Amino acid sequence: MNLKKYYMSLLSGSSELVALIGENKILSAYPQEVTKFPVVIFEDVNSNDVAFSDNLPEGTGANVRIHIFTKTLKGQPKAEDIADVVRGIFRSDYWSMTANVETPDVEDNIKHRILDFKREFYSL
Repeated sequence: MNLKKYYMSLLSGSSELVALIGENKILSAYPQEVTKFPVVIFEDVNSNDVAFSDNLPEGTGANVRIHIFTKTLKGQPKAEDIADVVRGIFRSDYWSMTANVETPDVEDNIKHRILDFKREFYSL
């Protein structure tokens, strides 16, 4: 299973998210420096084999981390609003959220929210 394609499809397939942040604002790799706002970045934090039978895995455990960067400027969507949409996307696809952290940078008017989700996929 190509998890990066799965995450991209899940996020970019949401017309609500794309309308909120704009086109081409979902990234599958963390850039050296975030310069476009708002932006949603996802990273495959950990994937592992689960539920073994005859020494072969029957599924995959996936953990994804979503980074949301916004500027706290008038007219920009709030990090909390984007996070609500992302939570809805993942929850409707049967993911459970394991972390929700905000790390604001007051000097540069940047909000950085981190959401972690996990799910197990099984072959039938």
